[in-house]
Amino acid sequence: MTQSVTAPLFEVRDLAIKYHTRDGILTAISGVDFDVHPGEIVGVVGESGCGKSTVAAAVMRLLPPNGEIAAGSMMFQGRDLARLTDEEMRKVRGKEISMIFQDPMTSLNPFFSVETQMLDALRAHPTTAAGQNPRDLAIAMLKRVGIPDPEVRIKEYPHQFSGGMRQRIMVAIALATRPALLVADEPTSALDVTLEAQIVDLISDLRRELGTAVLYITHDLGVVAQLCDRVMVMYAGSIVESGDVYTTFANPRHPYTQALLRSHPSRSARRTRLVTIPGRVPSLRDLPTGCKFAPRCHHAEAICHSTEPTAVQSGAQTVLCHFPDEILVVQYEPELHLTAEVAAAVTPALPPEIAQRAVVETEKLEKHFVDNVGILGELTRAKRGSVRAVDGVDITLRRGETLALVGESGSGKTTLGRTILRLLDPTGGRLVIDGQEITRMKQSALQPLRARMQMIFQDPYSSLSPRMKVSSILQEPFRIHNVAAGPNKVDELLATVGLSSESADKYPHQLSGGQARRVGIARALALAPELLVADEPTAGLDVSVAAGVLNLLKDLSEQLHLTMLIITHNLNVIGFIADRVAVMYLGKVVEIGRTDDIFTNPRHPYTEALISAIAQPDPTLRSARRRILLPGEIPSPRNPPPGCAFHPRCRYAEAKCAEQSPPLMAVDGEEHLSACYFPERIVNAAGELAPERDHAGAASF
Repeated sequence: MTQSVTAPLFEVRDLAIKYHTRDGILTAISGVDFDVHPGEIVGVVGESGCGKSTVAAAVMRLLPPNGEIAAGSMMFQGRDLARLTDEEMRKVRGKEISMIFQDPMTSLNPFFSVETQMLDALRAHPTTAAGQNPRDLAIAMLKRVGIPDPEVRIKEYPHQFSGGMRQRIMVAIALATRPALLVADEPTSALDVTLEAQIVDLISDLRRELGTAVLYITHDLGVVAQLCDRVMVMYAGSIVESGDVYTTFANPRHPYTQALLRSHPSRSARRTRLVTIPGRVPSLRDLPTGCKFAPRCHHAEAICHSTEPTAVQSGAQTVLCHFPDEILVVQYEPELHLTAEVAAAVTPALPPEIAQRAVVETEKLEKHFVDNVGILGELTRAKRGSVRAVDGVDITLRRGETLALVGESGSGKTTLGRTILRLLDPTGGRLVIDGQEITRMKQSALQPLRARMQMIFQDPYSSLSPRMKVSSILQEPFRIHNVAAGPNKVDELLATVGLSSESADKYPHQLSGGQARRVGIARALALAPELLVADEPTAGLDVSVAAGVLNLLKDLSEQLHLTMLIITHNLNVIGFIADRVAVMYLGKVVEIGRTDDIFTNPRHPYTEALISAIAQPDPTLRSARRRILLPGEIPSPRNPPPGCAFHPRCRYAEAKCAEQSPPLMAVDGEEHLSACYFPERIVNAAGELAPERDHAGAASF
């Protein structure tokens, strides 16, 4: 699709946004220029704090009370949105310009049904379809975005829908009035890879059908590569590079864009390190002189620190840099600074007898959560239900190995990790740690083992005491286990995870997300554990910060021979760090094998669908990929389907699959196992053609 031959739908010129605070007036956005053409999808990327969501709020005129549009214009169909009165803007907002917010639960009112909320939107902004019943239109939109039984489910409340379904409802409400421009602020950041693929394809198809232009804000470069026509890279309130997505991804001209792209994990980075950007996005209270990116740029020269650059045309891109035609891509590989004490324990390689030793062994491990029926239930003999979160799992982790546990939310990954560490008591089966069965071991007897097995929790802030300084947090494991710690132990641990000694005097709320994550890792490593369980270690982090955490974990695994269980739904992460992969679905492992084998030769239809949904930061893969969109969502573990739990969503399923669950069997050697009756059909399906997508992202069937 060529956008330059049409007049822009939306034009932003020299936009400046300021916030009035106790510390004075802070400039959040300055000198921002961009266009959005009819039917075009423009991606906006950058780290947290770069101003992406502020731009979205300004477009919708939803800035907080202390925010103001200080300068510039936002021309939309001949009107300057920056100059409209509140009453005039209310007529535009929701009808001609709609927005999909990041968290649907903060946008959908829990007290009102979906029907009430959709009809309120349609009555406030009647569509041009004369005589069409608003309820019929609402049902049609729910059906269009893939809500099953829309005539029935429209009467339900937001809490009765899953996260993916709630996001679909937000899309339906936003597009029900057929707006000319849709602003999507991180609409897939909290979704599984399969749901992300569905929402991305949905937005692309609706753009094609309705002609809606989209301003798509995200930190996921893979989604931008697969969905957007053009991309804008923001840093510290300015657009540092913009251009069409093919040219920008193939030949980035700004060092910040280059670093972001090299920070993104992928299968191709399996045996290399990821780029990390030193420092962080500057605070609005302390913006540097000259180029705002200069303090973090490896190419900066004297002029960069003294003079602010102006945007120039460099090839097909517009770049905010003094040297846009001289920047060469450099791979930065910072070394891991192990302390002397830790480095002394590092050996070049493990002896074969130790390398093959199993650190973790589970046999038919189960964890079921039984309903608490209460006193009234006991008197009435109410039937107790149960959630089969982990339902007979057999896995083995060898010394120094990294096993990735993947699957959709609700598949039982986190519960399995917590059960292995005995943070949850198993319901059945066997659990062996380093040759010692701990399935039913008392907590008092488990205490000595706690030092040898640790966990990195998904939310670092909830696992770090807000009342303790970092120094106390890192000393706590030694106090609990009565282990002597050297006088410089805290500084050594901080250095091991790449933090300065200044962090020791800070409280968790004074740390960034990446720093808090690193403190959590340092605490887990304090007693030199043999087993580390990391639950979504990069969730919610910017791509550069996540790259630093992944580099750190990979270094620790390789140099300290840590045994790691990585729990994640990001398959790009496991392609970079994992030796083997176990795929979970509804409490069971349905496939397990070496990482390369899983990626190149999946032998379970669920694994095949997960891999096909990976969004890689390469727009040239749009027409080559074969994406498999799974119908529906993962069933409830309270009432799993009979037979193979995946058969209701499986395109290869037969009657046999609904009758009996297939066992986990070897398919390609002893290390590649799959729980499927027809693994050979997946191999045959590799030759199927994918629906081609043009450069605008529209499917051509």
